[in-house]
Amino acid sequence: MIRNIIAGVVVAWACAGVASADVTVAPAGAFSASGKLAMKKGAIPVSCHTTFNGQVSEQGAIRVTEVIFGGMNPLCKSIKALALPWQGQVDHPGRLTVDDMQVKVRVPLLGGVCGPGAVSLVWGNTDGSATFDAVTLGPDCAMDGTMVTSPQVDIRHADQPTRSSEKVRQSGVTQSTI
Repeated sequence: MIRNIIAGVVVAWACAGVASADVTVAPAGAFSASGKLAMKKGAIPVSCHTTFNGQVSEQGAIRVTEVIFGGMNPLCKSIKALALPWQGQVDHPGRLTVDDMQVKVRVPLLGGVCGPGAVSLVWGNTDGSATFDAVTLGPDCAMDGTMVTSPQVDIRHADQPTRSSEKVRQSGVTQSTI
């Protein structure tokens, strides 16, 4: 009996934690986030133009389905995303987390796998960007860079209007476009 009560409290607490983000994401659906990502595996740094493709729900659930590492540096072609799709969530309007991120660096002697692990990113609503700010991914990887979303994603507390609903209100129309 006590075990059932404790289990119920733990489940309720876990659900409250998931629901506590209480955000609205617009537009929901497919997104692409691109920018320069500086990645370091051990002592080897490489900077690549990186694109993350996926979906985001209106409630902030994230699913990354494709990651492309490219650019002028030939080492970028040696980096590959593993175990896709990656799941994640908006923790609050200024931060999101991608769970189980994992990449493989295919370089003789110094390469290897980074992750899997959770990675927290700083969200910038002004330009719809996610920033890797000295993010580490075990055992010996680090990432820095800013990815800008397309279409530009807007994340707000659920009780705040999003940009698209603000535009509708400013034009005098009372119906929301979301």
